[in-house]
Amino acid sequence: MQSTSRRSLFPSMPFPLGEHLILVPHFHDQKLLALFRRYAVDRRRRLGGEWLYLESFTLITGFLGYPALFTHLAYITEPLPQRISLLGTAGALTPAFDSTRLVQVNRIMGSGALRGFSRQPLLEMGGPLIKGLQAVTGVSVDLVQRETPAWLRRQRVRGAQIVEMELFPLRARLKRDITALVILTDRVTEAGIQPFMDHDGLCREFRRGLLALARGRLPGMAGSGRKNDR
Repeated sequence: MQSTSRRSLFPSMPFPLGEHLILVPHFHDQKLLALFRRYAVDRRRRLGGEWLYLESFTLITGFLGYPALFTHLAYITEPLPQRISLLGTAGALTPAFDSTRLVQVNRIMGSGALRGFSRQPLLEMGGPLIKGLQAVTGVSVDLVQRETPAWLRRQRVRGAQIVEMELFPLRARLKRDITALVILTDRVTEAGIQPFMDHDGLCREFRRGLLALARGRLPGMAGSGRKNDR
């Protein structure tokens, strides 16, 4: 019987990755996304998401939760770039966060089944802190609407300030530094989830986060027009 490698059943796809991979579950600024598409050197649609290669970074967008994200990553030829970032959204678990804002997750925990991804209950994200952003501790959940009053009390005791859906399994799997920014879109309370209902603020903070991750080198902006010298 012919032997098969682990990769042979799930072939990867060659796609240019460059030096920086930015992961964005949902792209909230559609005008900026259209600009990215226009400037993309390579572009693919797959699995309901989209891969865009620009001169200064590669972007994967259009996924919810870690299973969809892991499936995207499984299709990409490794090794992944050393610099990996994520820009997502999160819910606030503390009354101190009462409006839409961009924060940086510097420590992440798993909840429920996600705790099995690592023997360590708390993982350092490891990415450099970005000036002007508050650093927070987060907790990842595997499904939407996992939060209950009892769950919320437990996470506050653990020190969690925000809740999101990708970072703990991603950090545990990749075992490398990740710069993680999230925009707080609602607050989770014992009485339920209270949306901030600030679409303009969400788009503003989303663009701010991308600028921070891309170091100001977004398509069509000053400093982003250099030719790729690889």
